[in-house]
Amino acid sequence: MEIKKSTKLGELIIKPVEKKLAKEMIVKNHYSHKWNDGGFGVYNVGVFKADEPNKCLGVAVYGYVKNLNAKMFEHPNPNAWMCELNRMWIDDSLGKNAETILIGASIKIIRKHDPNLVAIQSFADGRLGCGTIYKAANFQYYGYHYTKFLVNSRSGEVTHEQILTNTTSATGYLRANIAYLVGDYKAFEVKTYRYIYPLCKRFKFRSSQLPYPDYDKGMKETDWKRDKEKIKCNIMRLLEKVAPSPVSLTK
Repeated sequence: MEIKKSTKLGELIIKPVEKKLAKEMIVKNHYSHKWNDGGFGVYNVGVFKADEPNKCLGVAVYGYVKNLNAKMFEHPNPNAWMCELNRMWIDDSLGKNAETILIGASIKIIRKHDPNLVAIQSFADGRLGCGTIYKAANFQYYGYHYTKFLVNSRSGEVTHEQILTNTTSATGYLRANIAYLVGDYKAFEVKTYRYIYPLCKRFKFRSSQLPYPDYDKGMKETDWKRDKEKIKCNIMRLLEKVAPSPVSLTK
């Protein structure tokens, strides 16, 4: 399925693309330069100019919500599920309106593909703004929470707090927390805004819809106090897991 849209920049074509292409474009062009193989790319939709149908100029990547088992909504269909707009990137040559066009058209495409999909969730990163694009695309607003990001003073790399607390990702935990312990990080708090686009009138989210937020942008330095002894114990345990000591064959 593909959708054609006439714009000031000419006719655009929005259609599904391969996961491999979507991943390459996001890792190369998205400000995060990151991709989660376990959750991203269930549906991938690209945008093209009609006169260059083989040149993808942007992608919308839909995948799983962070916690699939969390009871975030009610719906009479026992197979109902909510996906997440995990990543989106569009070439600047298409202009800002193309983002809304891509979101709207991609939603039409994926809802036709999966009748059990009843809503789409996305989060706006407060470092960039409060999610004005979602308001333009008629998403509903459900408030914000604070997320911590850490900036490495040596490399400038920005790391999400989840990497420092998720022990199931052993190598990521080790790298990030060693940097934390030696004082390489500065911690910042950022507002993360939740938006949802219901695809069914019987979908009911666990909390109430709120008025759209006033414009806000930026991050605030904070002191993230953690149990360093516990971190050290986790590091020793995980280090033995990823680089086990050789077993001695002699008594």
